[in-house]
Amino acid sequence: MVDVAREAGVSFKTVSRVLNGEPNVRSETRIRVMEVVARLGYRANQHARNLRAGQSRLIGVFYSNPSRNYLGEIQIGALQRGNAEGFSIAFEHLEEGGPPRGGAALAGAVLIPPLTEDQALMASLMEAGTPFVRLSHTLAEGEVGHVTMDDEAAAQEMMRHLIGLGHRRIAFIAGPLSHPQSHLREAGYRASLAAAGLSVDESLIARGAFDYESGLSAATGLLGRNPCPTAIFASNDDMAAAVLAVAFRSGLRVPQQLSVAGFDDTPLASVVYPALTTISQPSREMASVAVGMLLDKRTSESPEKAILPYRLVVRETTAAPEV
Repeated sequence: MVDVAREAGVSFKTVSRVLNGEPNVRSETRIRVMEVVARLGYRANQHARNLRAGQSRLIGVFYSNPSRNYLGEIQIGALQRGNAEGFSIAFEHLEEGGPPRGGAALAGAVLIPPLTEDQALMASLMEAGTPFVRLSHTLAEGEVGHVTMDDEAAAQEMMRHLIGLGHRRIAFIAGPLSHPQSHLREAGYRASLAAAGLSVDESLIARGAFDYESGLSAATGLLGRNPCPTAIFASNDDMAAAVLAVAFRSGLRVPQQLSVAGFDDTPLASVVYPALTTISQPSREMASVAVGMLLDKRTSESPEKAILPYRLVVRETTAAPEV
């Protein structure tokens, strides 16, 4: 605006009046200012305007999850909902225990696991008066601002699929202990084996980190066992894709000699070969609902929680084990 004022030969205040459509500006002055605006390509910084007015329209999404495929779905959902409502979305990577930048300038925040368990982060946001919603967090009694799905039931459905195909030696790659979803998905795995009258072989449970590299390490260990599992259920798609790579290197045919299952149904699941059987977690919709819940917090009573449905997606990586 200073540049526009200098080029038009008017005061900064006059430029402000013209851009805000205020009266008491001569028509020739208004025309001259708008010509300079067009020539310089001036665009108003809406975020700066909102901050000056004390009305932030910026929502922060804080994450430390290593899965780029999962985060990509979260980003799309948050951006689509935020833009539709006239809000900007800022994504920031935080280590657990790290303070957010500019929390007081935010209209709200969405926390992605495992930051949903970060007490220091939540305390910082509350101190700044910033409302927040937790994504995929285990709901405790009386909590508000929470969007999730039933991870344990979803894991049980995948296990029923594998057991129904005839698999009995099913390995599991769990996620990191810091993620609440890791515990729920592992609980579903264990409960399904018990329901089918099968014992839990602890040697068939490996710990991953929800990334491809840890999936490679876990799969290498599991497929090196004798006897080899006939199926591996990985608790996210990144690690399941790594299982496919290790199986290929080992000369194992999928799904004839090894069935592989994942969790999340990120775009990765449909582009790997063979296409991955997985649980479809509505990550994009969950992020959209979380942003909408934040907007509700500004204008009315926000719902305490939202539980979205999952879906078993059977593709090419699961089949009955060879006899």
